[in-house]
Amino acid sequence: MAFVRVPGNDIPEGAEEHWLEGRGGVKVRVMTAPAIGAPRGSVIIAPGRTEFIEKYFEATRELQARGFAVFCIDWRGQGLSGREVENGLKGHFASFDDPVNDLSTALKLLASKLPRPYIGLAHSMGGAIMLRALQTRRIELDGAAFSAPMWGIQGLTDMAKKYVRFMTSLGAGGQFAPSVEKKWKRENFKKNPVTHDKERHARCQGLIAEEPRLALAGPTVGWVAAAMDAIESFTQPGALAHVRIPVLVATAGEEQLVDNASHPAVVEQLPEARHITIVGAKHEILMETDELRNQFWAEFDQLAERVAPHQAR
Repeated sequence: MAFVRVPGNDIPEGAEEHWLEGRGGVKVRVMTAPAIGAPRGSVIIAPGRTEFIEKYFEATRELQARGFAVFCIDWRGQGLSGREVENGLKGHFASFDDPVNDLSTALKLLASKLPRPYIGLAHSMGGAIMLRALQTRRIELDGAAFSAPMWGIQGLTDMAKKYVRFMTSLGAGGQFAPSVEKKWKRENFKKNPVTHDKERHARCQGLIAEEPRLALAGPTVGWVAAAMDAIESFTQPGALAHVRIPVLVATAGEEQLVDNASHPAVVEQLPEARHITIVGAKHEILMETDELRNQFWAEFDQLAERVAPHQAR
């Protein structure tokens, strides 16, 4: 399978597609792309729920130009990776430890294409997966940047948490969670909760229209229960005490999906964390307008200079 193409979303130079087999025989799709020029290190992109490799082509090209090799992954259950439930539109994990293990396996298998040091770049759900991977020492990063990380979910009541755990215990984890979209339909820009940038929004919708297998609807009951387990693990005493790398946490000022109140609680546990709010940004900071994206990139560049400084010529 070649990369999905739409106009204005150029494939990054030297990008390669790789496949690995995860737990349960699930096929997981991964991309690597080399640095342009002498490599400073590698950036490990961890996308959010519903996202896929092609959505990060623009960010990949920008990172390559900064001297980084790039890794990106289609999490099991989304993108072009394999599914664990029959209906491919369901966003499902049995446990967040499965994508954590997929990430860990892929980084080991592809180490020869990914020079050190490693900087994580994790968005939303990818922020929960990457933090869980660091917490459980299944990946080793030298720095990490989190964009609107899913360390809490808006509107999830205690009653809802009890319900999804009960249903999962009955073996119904593969059902759609209550009140979620069960089909994919092209999203209206005016009502979208993720970006103010019309062109980037249209590009993402166009990729899914071009390759319908990229489409994802709402999450399953099991996904919500698994997300709760991961999120709650971050707040246990001493859970992140050993994570002593430079960290950037960027909160979106106009967030509608993740719980921004969860960010300071995690940041407090990370001794080298810098926490910023990008005022005016919706959830997908890296898919926002240039003005808002540039604020994030300026902060990322400061982090990168600490972890992987430019070599004097």
